[in-house]
Amino acid sequence: MARILLPHVASDSEQTRSFRTHASYIRAFRELALGGEITKPESALVGLHASAASVLYRQHAAPRPCDREQLFGCLRRAWATARLLEHTHELAGDSEIIRLANSWGAVQAYYVLYGCAQALMVAEGGTRPQAHEPTKRRYVDLWTSRTMQLAPWTLAAAAPGTRLADADGFLSGPGRPLDLELHPWVSWQSEQAWDIAAKALRSTRQVLVDDRLSHKRRELLSAKKKAWRADREARLRSGRPPVPEPKSVRLSAAQKDDVTSAIRPVTMADYLYRLRIKANYEDVTMFSNGPTTDYEASTVGANLIALVCATLLVHELRIAALVGRDELIKAMDSVLLYGAADSASSLAQRRDLHAGL
Repeated sequence: MARILLPHVASDSEQTRSFRTHASYIRAFRELALGGEITKPESALVGLHASAASVLYRQHAAPRPCDREQLFGCLRRAWATARLLEHTHELAGDSEIIRLANSWGAVQAYYVLYGCAQALMVAEGGTRPQAHEPTKRRYVDLWTSRTMQLAPWTLAAAAPGTRLADADGFLSGPGRPLDLELHPWVSWQSEQAWDIAAKALRSTRQVLVDDRLSHKRRELLSAKKKAWRADREARLRSGRPPVPEPKSVRLSAAQKDDVTSAIRPVTMADYLYRLRIKANYEDVTMFSNGPTTDYEASTVGANLIALVCATLLVHELRIAALVGRDELIKAMDSVLLYGAADSASSLAQRRDLHAGL
């Protein structure tokens, strides 16, 4: 295979700083899902299945009616995307190709969550959302608004004062004060994954806050200019000199509070969407040029895959409880039988774990 030569990037470049930050965020979500350092991902999934099943797998007396075709269509898309992510990283190994694979991996990780979350929404008797924002909004209802607590899926950042949130505005946190000053570049330990993941969600929420505040300013400025044009016409008719056209508007503290308090809780779905936008549009070189070593790139790839597999597993458990374990396994077998995934894939392992329910 020909060697791909990527441009040299200084270790303090913008791409490297951004990469280090998001690599730490991804690791934090993975650690909350599967525990500390993973030497055997298969064993970590076994542990998650055992602990999550006691919370999520409460089989109904009768399977819930829903659109089965739409449900399993969503799941098959999620499974196929996850397998593509796994297969690409298997082929890349620890070569420089892994850097390019991570750019797509960030996009694929979001679409895996997007697909399995929509499948769960359909399994609960709902309709499949047709866009990103409705999916992310309903994801909050799927996980954070329930009585269960299963990080990182239930963890969310909201406005301080939100019902059931802690003093910093976090829902389903660890039950202790979060250290939001902890820098994602430091050598943090497993228990601090809560703090780093919270920081990822807080910064993601801030992106939404800034966007909504900007939208409000544009809205008020537009109204102010409309009033100015009407006033200018009146002044011209009466012979009075016009006042200067307004160029900006400042929001009052009350207006800012109204905007920020109306923003829904922000979850890992929002973070992965943010990562997808960054990797796809805003900074396409972060994953390719940001790592200073191929090992750093490989670690991010492994963490993305582990997080994706864990996310599929917990959604599958809830779907199995709603439509029946046997229906889920039948759908998984059909994918394995026709070669869309092989016996070494995470899908095959999860199938066997679910069969033991």
